[in-house]
Amino acid sequence: MKLLLFDIDGTLLKPIYSGRQHIEAVLEQLCGKVISTEGVAFSGRTDPQIFEDTLQLASYSAVEIKELIPDALNLYSDIATYFPDEVELTNGVAELLESLESNKNVQLALLTGNIRVTAYRKLSAAQVDHLFPFGAFGCDHSDRAQLPEIAQIRAMTYCGKSFSGEDTVIIGDSVHDVTCGRGIGALSVAVATGFTSYHDLISENPSVILRDLTNISEFCTSIGI
Repeated sequence: MKLLLFDIDGTLLKPIYSGRQHIEAVLEQLCGKVISTEGVAFSGRTDPQIFEDTLQLASYSAVEIKELIPDALNLYSDIATYFPDEVELTNGVAELLESLESNKNVQLALLTGNIRVTAYRKLSAAQVDHLFPFGAFGCDHSDRAQLPEIAQIRAMTYCGKSFSGEDTVIIGDSVHDVTCGRGIGALSVAVATGFTSYHDLISENPSVILRDLTNISEFCTSIGI
């Protein structure tokens, strides 16, 4: 059995632009002034990292940032909502998930920089949240490289079996998705459906690189299922 760990933004879902607005609204409420996310990279980053980078650019000290982030994440979980009209699956994902759902040789799960509550809000808006019973999230660790092992531990609890690095597949659209699983020897599937170009993805030497997820046979063959 393979453990398939899907990223959300840019991979399962087309980029959602209201995310920046939510983060700016949280920080304005907490800090009492307008704070912009302009110049802050979101792709492949965890939510705690995004808040930290935004506050650093706004000239907050390390001590201030450490104190602000827990409150920021709590408030973010309250106000960041997503509706069906702003959430859309990337091309081919609906058909791919339908195929994988019935495949007894795979376990679907998440590996995302989103905190858990907003991850499932996004997937719920796209009506695919029920397909992902567990995962590893930005609220588990700010360093994405720590998330694959967390996902494996949760897979053991859920499935009652351990997954080796060779049996773990991380699917994502950013260079961070490609690199985060190297510590556990995971297979990486890079898909050029987000903000990172095909050229930039291939330069990170992913195990597999795909233009998109429209070819189910190509996807399954590439990961050995």
